Amino acid sequence: MMKMYQKILMICLVFMSFSAYSQGTLSGSLIDQEEVTIPFATVAVMKAPDSTIVTGSTTDIDGNFEFKAPKPGDYFLRFSAIGYSSTFSSRFQVEDAGYSRDFGAILMKEESTMLNEVMIETWRPKITMEGGNLNVRVEGTALAAGSTAFEVLSRAPGVVVDQDGNFQLNGKSGVTVLIDGRETYLSQQELKALLEGMSAENIESIEVITNPSAKYDAEGSSGILNIKLKKNTLSGLNGSIYGGYKYNEIHGYNVGANLNYKKGKWNSFLNLDLRRSGRIRDQYFERGFEAEGEQTAFLAQDALDNKTFLTPNIRLGTDYSINENHTVGVMADLTYREMENNWNSDGVLNDLITNKTTDIIALNNIQEDFTNQRFNVHYDAKLDTTGTSLSANFDYVSLNKDSQSSFNNTYIFNQSNTEQSEQLFSNSISDYEIFSARIDFSTSLSERSGLELGLKASDVVSKSNLDFLIEEDGALNPDPTRSNEFRYEENIYAAYASFNTKLSDKFSLNAGLRLEQTKAKGISATMDQTDERDYLELFPSISLEQTISRNYKLNYSYNRRILRPDYDRLNPFIFYIDPYTYIEGNPDLKPQFTNSFKLTQTFFGKYNLILGYDVVNDFIGEIPIQDPETSETAFAIRNIENYTSFSALLVAPFQILPEWNTTNTVLLADNRYDININGVEAENDQLYFMAQSTHRISLPADLSLELNAQYQGPVAYGLYRIDDRFGMDLGVKKSFMNERLDVTLNATDIFKSMDVTGDSYFNGNTTYIANYMGNRSINLNIRYNLIGEKNQPKARTSDLEELNRAGGQ
Repeated sequence: MMKMYQKILMICLVFMSFSAYSQGTLSGSLIDQEEVTIPFATVAVMKAPDSTIVTGSTTDIDGNFEFKAPKPGDYFLRFSAIGYSSTFSSRFQVEDAGYSRDFGAILMKEESTMLNEVMIETWRPKITMEGGNLNVRVEGTALAAGSTAFEVLSRAPGVVVDQDGNFQLNGKSGVTVLIDGRETYLSQQELKALLEGMSAENIESIEVITNPSAKYDAEGSSGILNIKLKKNTLSGLNGSIYGGYKYNEIHGYNVGANLNYKKGKWNSFLNLDLRRSGRIRDQYFERGFEAEGEQTAFLAQDALDNKTFLTPNIRLGTDYSINENHTVGVMADLTYREMENNWNSDGVLNDLITNKTTDIIALNNIQEDFTNQRFNVHYDAKLDTTGTSLSANFDYVSLNKDSQSSFNNTYIFNQSNTEQSEQLFSNSISDYEIFSARIDFSTSLSERSGLELGLKASDVVSKSNLDFLIEEDGALNPDPTRSNEFRYEENIYAAYASFNTKLSDKFSLNAGLRLEQTKAKGISATMDQTDERDYLELFPSISLEQTISRNYKLNYSYNRRILRPDYDRLNPFIFYIDPYTYIEGNPDLKPQFTNSFKLTQTFFGKYNLILGYDVVNDFIGEIPIQDPETSETAFAIRNIENYTSFSALLVAPFQILPEWNTTNTVLLADNRYDININGVEAENDQLYFMAQSTHRISLPADLSLELNAQYQGPVAYGLYRIDDRFGMDLGVKKSFMNERLDVTLNATDIFKSMDVTGDSYFNGNTTYIANYMGNRSINLNIRYNLIGEKNQPKARTSDLEELNRAGGQ
């Protein structure tokens, strides 16, 4: 019953957002004297004849505006933007609630002097479409305060987190995460650890790239999430200090500072963050085993997974402007994480052949230290005044993971009333060294055309060593059957060319081709096995944009991408989890390839409908392989044939009232998996629906409210079918001291309803899973902003103080 009420609430929120625009509208666009559109300018509705402000809005990224008409009366419009003289429309009369008017293109003239330094930022959509990509603003939102980068990414449009904590985009796995456009080169597990230790306080925005151009690495299959960190534009010393408390059944805290210093030719930054966090995950598993058409055993397990983390992070860097056209810089990002993990389970194994039952108690403890060191040297040059530029990036990444584990298992044989115990211990060390060099060049071929060229090389060396010990007669003896030593080496060499041109006033084209050569070697000293790979692949991309009218644009795009297996998945070994669960590597894994087609429709510069069709060959997925004789399950990684997806994603920002704006995302996708494992065929097809609605409300006394609600319908993923779920987050922010001090209180997963449940059926064997990731939390955060000199050029935000008082931000 509770889930039914939650679904009704979700539908009401989205319907309320869409229905708010059923009345008449005022629309138009702003251009300068060169007919270039003016984005983010203020449009105020003023009452005639006393010139009081009634409502207002801002122009979008394309300089267009549209908002609901006021109640009947006489009005005129005032247009203002930084660097331009205010402009007024002629007087007009709103006759009834259905009154609409298109004011066409309004010309604004530049003024020779800068306006007042005090600017009031009006409302603009938190989600905008730029170059076919979705940009999601994070900075300043109530729900971002005190959060991690992982939590913020999970709220991006079309993004969900699966049962293993991995990202999916529009119902598809294989998401690539970049930080300021740079690869992380991490496996999914290490990436999750990195993002959980990264404060969202340092994030400016998230770019959702569903069809990357040839400039981007071809790695991934469902798109790219690019985390854009904050950049300093102010002179002098500025920044912020912050602290917070979090409770999610574990007490946590975070403290930190973001400091920037810009003077003369130097622009430097220092980000410090210390975070204590944790997560308690409730788990339940059921596994049914079948042999020759007969059920042989049934295993049920209850587990509690308790993890605590202590994560200090320091990020620092500086840029030096050699002159106005040449800049060189360095950056370092250092993260250390201590983790303690207690994973305890109670299980019952029913042997359906002998009618015997066994109780299994497993007590696991893992102590792990994780170190991530990232260094970057970069150079940027503007080579002429026509747009020719050159950039070079050199990266070095060093990761180390050192863990000690103990496994205490007790077996209680109920028929004989006897028990047996065993103790296992392991020491595991994993090291990664990554070198990467990239050069990008761009130039204008003409007033209508441009060319981008680039080269990249990367070198990865991964070493892992696992020593397993078993207690026998009070002594610890090596267990060679569970010990493992593995080394993986990979070199990728890439070159790309991308051509863009404006074919006419209606059409523009971007076409590119990327070439990637992959050479890899996996060496298992334990198995005395070496596997080598060497392949060359082409990755074309094309994007054609068509302007139908001022209020309607189309973008047609295609690209081909690759998803290479994680390094540890290529290790030909079986990794112990508990007495009846293992993870099995696969040196024969092939990379999966994706052909992706997109049609993006943009209405009125801000409403976006993205239609997609994706075909994935050699999809990499997890298969639970069950042994009816031992009742053991090995979660094996396999290429499971093909995967196809048809999808439609709608992103619609609305301003319901001057002080109330909302962004809504609706996704409908048909995902189909055709599976063939060792001659056993299966298919998994599911129509998937997701809706997300984020509401931001400005209240009196410098208060702001933010609400995020999300519903995810049933979804197919490989062999699994995941059930539907619903979640809601709420945040309140209060500003003091002219917005220098912000206090934020937010709560996530209020109804404790974002649990992940699902099942799989393959070759007569069944698996059922139920996880709750400990998402419900309450967070209190305080941020104090340090104000520096403000003599740098400003973004074009509203200077209309009266509109702010009228509730127009």
